[in-house]
Amino acid sequence: MPLTSPTDKLDSLLRSCCKQTGLDGAGVSMVTAAGAREPLHATDVVSKEIERLQFTLGEGPCVDASRAGGPVLVADLTDESDHVAAGWPVFRTEALRAGARAVFAFPVRVGAVSLGAVDMYRSTRGGLSDDQVGTALTSVDRLGVALLDHPTGYRDHDPGAVSDPLVHQAAGMVMIQLDTRIEEALVRLRAAAFAEGRTVSELASDVVHRRRRLAKEDR
Repeated sequence: MPLTSPTDKLDSLLRSCCKQTGLDGAGVSMVTAAGAREPLHATDVVSKEIERLQFTLGEGPCVDASRAGGPVLVADLTDESDHVAAGWPVFRTEALRAGARAVFAFPVRVGAVSLGAVDMYRSTRGGLSDDQVGTALTSVDRLGVALLDHPTGYRDHDPGAVSDPLVHQAAGMVMIQLDTRIEEALVRLRAAAFAEGRTVSELASDVVHRRRRLAKEDR
């Protein structure tokens, strides 16, 4: 059966990479022109939760891979001596609860252009061999080309992305209510949504329709 959409192609690339590297699932996020991360696609429920957590918390392997411009490899999230995972105290706990034991993230770049990052997980501990890392890097390069081929073709991704007009509108209202910067207002929205077990879009809708007002102690 032929691929019918850019999202199908993206999903196929991610699943193929997982199969070749012995991993259980993968997700991808993009970096917007404003520098914000936007969850784009995930192959399964655990990967979707990993993407949601990183967007909400602002910490995790994809965040670090995007910033550093290189792979982030954590073979065992329960290893207290791993200094990389130690930088994600909340993400690590929640990712383990979701079913991930090892996580690996790779920046998506085409030339000098940074597009985002791909993260993959395994439900059991264990690292990647050099060959597996090479395979992942090749797959991520192909994925980057696919994203450039269809830059606006992935509009069926998860709710709560920073491109959601409601999120922008809600962040502006919170900025005025709390007398803070727009970046801080978005962080407050994310934190409150995480604490309440909701998507950012759901909370944003309540804020915009005046069913919810964030207080300074909300975080």
